Amino acid sequence: MLAFAGSNGGRPPGISADLDLRVLAFTIGAALLTGILFGLAPALGSMRVDLTPALRSGPNRGHGRASRFKLGNLLVVAQVAMTMVVLVGAGLLVHTLQNLRNVDPGFATQKLLTFSVDATLTGYKGERRAQFYGELQQRFSALPGVLSVSYSQSALLSGSLGITGFHLPGTLPKASVSADYLPIGPGFFDTMKIPMVKGRMISPAEFALIDKIEDDPKAGAKVVTPVVVNESFVKAYFPKVDPIGQPFGADSPAMSGDPDTEESAGSMIVGVVRDAKYNDLRREIHPTMYVPSGDAGTFELRTAGDPELLVQAVRNVVRQAGPDLPIVGIETQTQQIDTMLFRERLIARLASLFGLLSLLLASIGLYGLLAYEVTNGTREIGIRVALGAPLVDVLRGVVRHGVVLTAIGAAIGIAGSLAVTRLLGSMLFGVKPSDPVTLIGVSCLLLLVSLAACYIPARRATRVDPLAALRHE
Repeated sequence: MLAFAGSNGGRPPGISADLDLRVLAFTIGAALLTGILFGLAPALGSMRVDLTPALRSGPNRGHGRASRFKLGNLLVVAQVAMTMVVLVGAGLLVHTLQNLRNVDPGFATQKLLTFSVDATLTGYKGERRAQFYGELQQRFSALPGVLSVSYSQSALLSGSLGITGFHLPGTLPKASVSADYLPIGPGFFDTMKIPMVKGRMISPAEFALIDKIEDDPKAGAKVVTPVVVNESFVKAYFPKVDPIGQPFGADSPAMSGDPDTEESAGSMIVGVVRDAKYNDLRREIHPTMYVPSGDAGTFELRTAGDPELLVQAVRNVVRQAGPDLPIVGIETQTQQIDTMLFRERLIARLASLFGLLSLLLASIGLYGLLAYEVTNGTREIGIRVALGAPLVDVLRGVVRHGVVLTAIGAAIGIAGSLAVTRLLGSMLFGVKPSDPVTLIGVSCLLLLVSLAACYIPARRATRVDPLAALRHE
């Protein structure tokens, strides 16, 4: 568990392996108390046995046998029911993790290296900082094995999210809508492999123009910003018209209600790309606009081979560009996704572990009950075999008893799981608490394990020597 937690992208695992004497003492005390309490009931019951009928009828017909069998059956049924609840919860969490891993993020996650370089430490601003990032981009592109390089304000699926509000053409002056907002650098869509659906990419000349006006907002107030939007943006705000060339977000003193407000030329759609996940795999894709920027927050390198092999080369390039520039969060996109899914992975592993332990305990309980019944029923089994009963019937009788107890416990467990697993609603993704696949799969697994637990006592019953059993009686 510590090794797994330590792989969480370099973050503190939050789990201690130090031995806590208080926890150890509590665990030992709970184990001893459980053994004493559950051993005390049959011990007291054995003290109330009437010796005369017991000696007359043999050791297998002691007083209280029926009640002990009934109590044993109830305990096994309860154990199976609780095991069913735990296994269903584990199955739903594992199913959730699989669903998240199978989500199509809208871009290629393989062979992609991401990292951040903070150029603010160089003291560069505006156009000079954009030139610095452009030079870094060219140096990264020259590395062997690098297919393309780009940058953005934040990496996709990193948990970071930008949202902006804007006006649509023909709306009321104070009416506004919102969209996800991501500043990007040249070649972003080619590097991330986000397909272009319609229109064109943002041109290098437009990037250069944006870099020049970033230091002078007044100069850029009359410049229309070219943006690329996703399909959800078009469906939400321009469903019935050709989105290419559509302006939006323009403000004027009359629209804002403030005569001192600078006129804003707004933005214009130049291209439409496929929908892609932004900050999280669980979050639905929202209308998104990609705007040109010369201020790189995160670099993305598309490689021909294993991107981890380029880590040292990337560090060398940054060190040559600025000895004091730190590289933050250098990892592959798949590692970044694993880090994002750390909680789901951890909980799925823990739930699976506890589910398997619960299944093991239930099988041990079922085996113990049937073995006890076979041992106490030796005389009865011996008489049946002596009278010609087929061994298959003896075997079937023992197995039937175990399967019936398992079926009753599973039915109760399914009802309980439907109530308990609703508490996991916020943790589930793409699966419902009443998922039939999970319920059927767990029921089949429980039945198979119960058959295995029944097999040894059943085989022992078929090997009873009737003469030895009768002579012993």
